Amino acid sequence: MELLPELSPALDRAALAHTFSRGKRIHITNVLTKLSAEQVYRSLVTETEWSTVHNTGGKRADLPSLSRDERARISFAAWGWARVNFAFLYDNHRLSHDGEPYANQNHYLAKFVAFLNAPAFIGFMREVTGLQAIGHADAQATLYRPGDFMTQHDAAAGDKSRLAAYEFSFTPSWAPDWGGLLEFLNERGQITTGYVPEFNSLNVFSVPQLNLVSQVSTFGGPRYSISGWLRSF
Repeated sequence: MELLPELSPALDRAALAHTFSRGKRIHITNVLTKLSAEQVYRSLVTETEWSTVHNTGGKRADLPSLSRDERARISFAAWGWARVNFAFLYDNHRLSHDGEPYANQNHYLAKFVAFLNAPAFIGFMREVTGLQAIGHADAQATLYRPGDFMTQHDAAAGDKSRLAAYEFSFTPSWAPDWGGLLEFLNERGQITTGYVPEFNSLNVFSVPQLNLVSQVSTFGGPRYSISGWLRSF
């Protein structure tokens, strides 16, 4: 029997809101019930089709069904572009562009999209962030493989409907030296905070904030997450 995604009843919302208010970002551990988090992970691994996305040359490309050689060629091009430009390289699976239901209602991730836009989660995010204008969430599933990355950016991109960014992590175990950390930078380019993609955790931060996802090490593993924007009405 498939479990519906569910927030952990043990969350201390007042303490989380206090933490968020200090730096406008937070790493929340054990955010879902354990069994529902495990169900999301299984769905990402076993029933999700992935496309490779990158912006080599400054234009986003979304490429499904790449061979190993094609993926390697794109990776080398993306690494070169990233030396002096904003760049990203990872696999994704679009779930919701603007809070609408996921198209395939037989897929388990349709339940997760519904969860993201249900009153329980939206209310939780308003309570933690203090951003009462949050009305809905878009979503994508992401898979960072060894060599994948996202270079520094301010996360706002001029979109006034974006109030905060979120990322659920669903990799069962991860070592910090595998890379793939969500890192925040100050005005001098120094790293001030870094979050390891801990299983069943949720990162939330208001925008704009300068951040990056560090490159996954060649000896790292697959990094699974669901991320997106908390948007105004």
